[in-house]
Amino acid sequence: MRFLLLISPILLSLAIIGCGDQDHSTEEEKTGITEKQDGNDILASSDAVIPLEPIGLVSESLHKEPTKDPWKGEVFNELADSQLKELGEIIKAPKTISQVDTSGLIANNFQPTQLAPKNLKTIFNDSSFKVLRNDQEKELSEHKKSLKEALTELVEPILEATKINVKFKTFNVSINEAGKSTSESYVEIIGHTQKEIISQKARWSCVWDWESASDPPKIISIEVNEFEQSIGKIDNKNASLFSDCTGSVFSQCKDFKDQFLRGTDYWASRLENRYGIGLSGWHGITIGDVNGDGIDDIYVCEPGSLPNRLFISKSDGQLIDASSLSGTDFRLQTQSALFLDMDNDGDQDLVIATTLGIIFMANDGRANFTVKTTKLIPESAPMCISAADFDLDGDLDLHVGCYSLRRSSVHENGNQMLARPIPYHDANNGGRNALLRNDLNWQFKNVTVSIGMDSNNRRFTLASSWEDYDQDGDPDLYVANDYGRNNLYRNDRDSSGRTKFVDVAAEAGVEDMSAGMSVSWSDADGDGDQDLYVSNMWSSAGNRIAYQRQFQRDADQESISGFRRHARGNSLFLNSGNGKFKDVSLEAGVTMGRWAWGSRFADINNDGMQDIIVGNGFITQSGDTGDL
Repeated sequence: MRFLLLISPILLSLAIIGCGDQDHSTEEEKTGITEKQDGNDILASSDAVIPLEPIGLVSESLHKEPTKDPWKGEVFNELADSQLKELGEIIKAPKTISQVDTSGLIANNFQPTQLAPKNLKTIFNDSSFKVLRNDQEKELSEHKKSLKEALTELVEPILEATKINVKFKTFNVSINEAGKSTSESYVEIIGHTQKEIISQKARWSCVWDWESASDPPKIISIEVNEFEQSIGKIDNKNASLFSDCTGSVFSQCKDFKDQFLRGTDYWASRLENRYGIGLSGWHGITIGDVNGDGIDDIYVCEPGSLPNRLFISKSDGQLIDASSLSGTDFRLQTQSALFLDMDNDGDQDLVIATTLGIIFMANDGRANFTVKTTKLIPESAPMCISAADFDLDGDLDLHVGCYSLRRSSVHENGNQMLARPIPYHDANNGGRNALLRNDLNWQFKNVTVSIGMDSNNRRFTLASSWEDYDQDGDPDLYVANDYGRNNLYRNDRDSSGRTKFVDVAAEAGVEDMSAGMSVSWSDADGDGDQDLYVSNMWSSAGNRIAYQRQFQRDADQESISGFRRHARGNSLFLNSGNGKFKDVSLEAGVTMGRWAWGSRFADINNDGMQDIIVGNGFITQSGDTGDL
């Protein structure tokens, strides 16, 4: 229906334009209606081609099915994936493994294997959980057994589990025309017992017997290249790192259940799209003490037509809904917000990034907020905001990150209805970010161009964060962009002593050309300077397809490398102390964060070292596979 509604105005416009031309067509040709026969109008038709490309419709080539095209690797992957899922079902019933018929899964020449390494080394152990890893690359041949015996050993720790989850993610396939093909998969097995949650993660390299495209492949061998087992203790509350207290904390908020425990599908089917309900779920939260009682409160951003919510914390740990009383229950589509002291009066004010622009609200110190000023962002809708005193004048300034251009301002692609990242892996046609300088008395000036931040400023920004990474006394800014390169704006001084930002992401080694979605700074290696963690998207399909021969045959190697990098996942950059960073993502094991919208350094177990928390996923629907 939406497709038809979009096309109708275009066709109507073409019809109106054509009315002024002299036309000698017959009345039947003009209207498409023949003369009446038996009182009924007979509609005529034409073979004229409807021009689909100018209005931005997706090419049919993007909808090709792998089984109908020469992507033999994807055909194999679908069949092998079905076999691995069958193997997962066997693992879910650990007590009956010895009775299962595995002849449909393994080849006649199946080689003995070892799925649970013997030499596990404890790499972490505290009161909450224990982590073990295999200490040698390959197991001795005498440890290898039949598939059933190997599976029985693997699931021994979760034999008494009441709930078992098994997931395979295949990220690499190779087709051998001689009938032997290979796959590499991440394997995750989680079992819940009464006292523990046991997680096993491994990387399997499988060799398959696959001679016919119509028959499922069978496993010839399994080699375990990585193996990690973690044991979380749940036998007492003191041993658990976290407890879900949502129900008790929000028990006094009568609207919490109705508004927050319903999915996007529910609201999208009940609220008008023009009010900004949106379907992407790009809505954040901010935390701060709004009433000066020493306890942090929560502000939740919501889609259009649903009110934003301010929840104030009580001393007993419960929350009360103060959205309406505080004057913060806007029904504009809101992407992000910040609690911070913008007027230097000692309390937490509120800055809100809405689809229309930025709203600045003053706090009287008792959680009563008043709109002081607004800033429209005409070219593109604000997505994220971050604050710092970049000019060291004693007040906080604001960086506004924007994503895509508003439709009304897309001049270069006027024939397209929807803006697209071009090229996909290194787009430079997004919305322009803005730097708003705080001039006190709630006056803010856009200094983006004069300050040097308009360089490389046409990206699709989702996050930004300030930090003095070069330890020269002023804050620098890292900007995470979707569909391509990120920015690191170093805060410098020109010959006159004025602030000037320079994008040094390339020379610092942190462009991280991928799907940037969040930024977090901390001293990850304990050497005294600030390191950088950026969340992106880890894609098994992207890793698998981008390395196949058919992929982008006409593209140059640099472009292909860009596509492959786009699917690699999250990145950890260690600060070398000389203005440059070292990418240690792979060796640190931090890339596989799935569809990682948010990430934060935090010492979650109070051992003095920085851990990483990654928030991932997307809109949940029935039948959700959990892939993201």
